[in-house]
Amino acid sequence: MSDQQIAGTTIGRQFRRPSRSARAAGDVRDSHGGRRLATGITIASGFIVIGHLAHAMMIAPLFPPGPGPWPAWLALVGVVVVGVVSRLVSRNTPLPDVLYVVLLIALIAPVWLDVSATAGLLHLGVTPTAAAAAGAVLMPVAAIRGTRVPLLVSCAIGAVIAGSALLQITTAGHYTVTGLAVAASAVLPMVVAVIAISGFRRLVRRELDLSLVQSTVATPRTAVGMRASEELAQLDFDAESLLDDVGSGRIAIPLPPEAAERAGDLAARLRVRLIEGRNDTWLRHAVTESAYLSNRVTVDDPGGLAGLLEHDQRDGLLLALWFLVGEQSKGTAELAAHVTCREAGEVSDPRSPDVQLSIDVSGVVQRRVDPATWDALGTVGTHDVVTGPESFRIDIDCRVDPNVSAGVTTVHGAARRRGS
Repeated sequence: MSDQQIAGTTIGRQFRRPSRSARAAGDVRDSHGGRRLATGITIASGFIVIGHLAHAMMIAPLFPPGPGPWPAWLALVGVVVVGVVSRLVSRNTPLPDVLYVVLLIALIAPVWLDVSATAGLLHLGVTPTAAAAAGAVLMPVAAIRGTRVPLLVSCAIGAVIAGSALLQITTAGHYTVTGLAVAASAVLPMVVAVIAISGFRRLVRRELDLSLVQSTVATPRTAVGMRASEELAQLDFDAESLLDDVGSGRIAIPLPPEAAERAGDLAARLRVRLIEGRNDTWLRHAVTESAYLSNRVTVDDPGGLAGLLEHDQRDGLLLALWFLVGEQSKGTAELAAHVTCREAGEVSDPRSPDVQLSIDVSGVVQRRVDPATWDALGTVGTHDVVTGPESFRIDIDCRVDPNVSAGVTTVHGAARRRGS
């Protein structure tokens, strides 16, 4: 396999976040404010449950002689107690999936007991209460676990309550609206909680992703990123294992076909890292290691010129890319940005920039760009904007501190400084 083919294979790889940053970016339920969110949702859920319990006490005299709504409430309390104890026991570990499913299935008991106890009594204003409270009980579950399953279960509970009300429409009359309102009360709080939880997690993931990739702005001109460092560690281990097998005599020389194929694969992967090391800069690492930028930003920097930028210039360029394409597109076009780094054309003019950057942005018009983008680009260099109907291009002239780039600049940059 040639170096060009290896390089092409490497560039075509899809984004895979390094395991270290993946753990940090994915841990948004029990940390990064997730516990406070879960606590707040639990308190709100408690108030809703207390409201349904007060409603049950008010309509209890309207029930015919018998246990009334209390068996359903006792069943609901039993499910909640088991869930709370399980959470306290497994505080430092995720709730087992089997127990999670069992608790969700156990909610059938209070819902069935409540709907059965209130069947045929809607004309008296008697509505399910424990069943509606079961929907609110799922709110903390959504904050601890995923939101999809609790939302589906709460919708199913609301559908059961609404179906029971509609079956009594001939006798209940206008009380049918009350029954449907109770059904909605089992779903709407859950919908609001899901919206809040999803927005919070999305915000935290974005901020964590930006914080993780911002660490690349402090790297040298050419350096390996988090993904590459993990690959190099694995390559080093594989190579040492192969050499140890050969040195200890476990693998004879000449190498058997399987060992030879393994050695060839290691050599090809090492060449890939050497090829990438020629132009791997902080910008390429920042784009590759970001879950939000990797699919939207492409970098054309064969000379590794982005590595000449100073810390403030790097930070401004990274923030500008985030402002440009980090948000979800509100239109039909996909957001994309192509960053091109090239040397200045006039090497004899000391006023000419050291590095010229171009950012071709598609999927958004200039007037919709966040004003903070232009402030961030101002720290990179002087810029001009060439507008189009559905895209625009930003040309940036960057000046580099000679003391920072000494020893690593291009031939053109050195010649321009000698001429000045």
